[in-house]
Amino acid sequence: MVTGRWKDIGKFKGPVLRALAARGPFFHDGSAATLADVIRFYDTRFQARFTEEEKTDLLAFLQAL
Repeated sequence: MVTGRWKDIGKFKGPVLRALAARGPFFHDGSAATLADVIRFYDTRFQARFTEEEKTDLLAFLQAL
């Protein structure tokens, strides 16, 4: 729906997040066993600087999907 052209509808499909917590391990190489490991990776690697409360909230949100 970005371009408004009928021929472009359905050309891009984003990842499905339903039941995300049940589909570990995560990453292409399985290096993150849990969603908490994923959050820790992004917090460290990309210097997201999440507070402990934000990490807890993000984990709860991802587990609720």
